Amino acid sequence: MEKVLEFRKEGYNCAESIIKAFNEDTNSNIPVAIGSPFGGGMCVGSTCGAITGTLMAIGSVKGRNTSQEKNNSRTLSREIVNRVREKYGTLECIELKKKGVTCEEIIKYAYDMLKENIEL
Repeated sequence: MEKVLEFRKEGYNCAESIIKAFNEDTNSNIPVAIGSPFGGGMCVGSTCGAITGTLMAIGSVKGRNTSQEKNNSRTLSREIVNRVREKYGTLECIELKKKGVTCEEIIKYAYDMLKENIEL
């Protein structure tokens, strides 16, 4: 079983699982706790935590630290969001669940896209 799915099985939410796996795979140190409010679609069934966790990981690698820098995270973030929307028809946790999409499925899909686009 993939590490990212093992973290989910251990009780981490979708966003936390992505961040924790990303940290281990890249020797990064994004606080896992930053993903805590994003599980369950920001706790209200809104945007899927696997997606928000993936975007946080992208930001840590391609984001900027000053307003003078170019924001290199936007293109990849847009691509990932559009790919999820194209595949599933929604980014919303509650709608994904209604369609029968499991957390494990969307976590794997999101993390695979992250791995495709960032050297892990």
